[in-house]
Amino acid sequence: MNEKNDLTKKKLDLYDTLFSQDTIDEILNQAESFLQNPIFLLDTSYRIITRSKYAEAENSSIETYNGENYLIFDTINLMQKSKCIDTIYNTSNSFFHYSEQNLIFCSVKINNITIGYIGVLESIRKLKESDLEYTDILSKVLSIQIQKENLFISNSGLAEEYYLVDLLENKIDNLEYFKKRLQFSKFNLEENLLMLSIPFKQKYNDFRHNFGLQQLINQLKNILGNSIAAYYKDMIIILVSNSNEYVITAEDSLLEFLKLNNLKCGISFVFKNLKFIKDFFYQTIYTLKLSSSMKSSKHIYYFDDYVEYYMFYMASNSNNDLYKISLENLIHPFLRKLIDFDKENKSDLYETLKTYIENNRNANETSHKLNIHRSTFFYRLNKIQNLFDISFDSTNKLLKLELSFKLLTYNQLIN
Repeated sequence: MNEKNDLTKKKLDLYDTLFSQDTIDEILNQAESFLQNPIFLLDTSYRIITRSKYAEAENSSIETYNGENYLIFDTINLMQKSKCIDTIYNTSNSFFHYSEQNLIFCSVKINNITIGYIGVLESIRKLKESDLEYTDILSKVLSIQIQKENLFISNSGLAEEYYLVDLLENKIDNLEYFKKRLQFSKFNLEENLLMLSIPFKQKYNDFRHNFGLQQLINQLKNILGNSIAAYYKDMIIILVSNSNEYVITAEDSLLEFLKLNNLKCGISFVFKNLKFIKDFFYQTIYTLKLSSSMKSSKHIYYFDDYVEYYMFYMASNSNNDLYKISLENLIHPFLRKLIDFDKENKSDLYETLKTYIENNRNANETSHKLNIHRSTFFYRLNKIQNLFDISFDSTNKLLKLELSFKLLTYNQLIN
């Protein structure tokens, strides 16, 4: 049998694995028997989803973290510098990549969205031209099998998605390691962070419309600016980061977008430490749940407006499986800002506001308790309002701050 006929038979055999084999691993091992070289299947965050039998012994460019295997940073840097990653995303065909190690790369696409890619490493047999054609077929077969296994069904096809989901599911618990991996995305980790969740049902039968989901996410990111997004638990979730303390600087545009697409959005407190991202994600979840129970008809819901209702809900619910947000992350971020400002400037604004609220917003009583003149008190109060662009005219705002003062005091007592 000549080489061309042999290749045709091998390709048919590979297609046949869709009916004769049950898993991606079995398909990779079948492909390996022809390519005679290790085969890797990676996702777009450089994590190795699975690999063929020969590939199990190839660990020179791989590091293991929390039970997951990733390409090492040096290898990723080389792939980016040589534009290899760009080629993977921009073409559907296999191609040779020559460096310290010779490889074949090929993207794996679903609905024209790159959800991963194949790497064939020249290790046992020299790579040849016909291997490209065979790897093209392998890519198509894996795409079909992945859809059969629903392996990527919750994903939007965005490269950054895996970073956010891994963080939420504690697959990466070392923040420094996570930050290093983020360097390979377009997301900049700024001082202020915010979580958003937007319910959007994406059933498996509708997966062919995934392009629409990706478009929604891209439009949201254009509005929100520096952010990473994922499709997770039937929701579009977005982590936004900004040096501006308000984080979302185009709120009107966000509201118009949500109205136009008939979507609702839960928004967390502003936070600074990625370590607590899960708490702030669940702030958005409980905000959406509570707003629905209270039959609110808005499009944007802030956890700021539902903190006390969350506490009532948790106190009245006997379900021990409910996720509990830590007390520390229920405290209004405004108080954190006030504390930080006092430390940096050796001022007493936090104590001034706390005493004012504890004394029923009575200026005379507050001045007496702080042992300062009334004019000094009003100077401090105005300074707080001007510095942080906040008004104390709203009784509801002061009640929320009073609750946070009590939470902060209680949290300090129990710790």
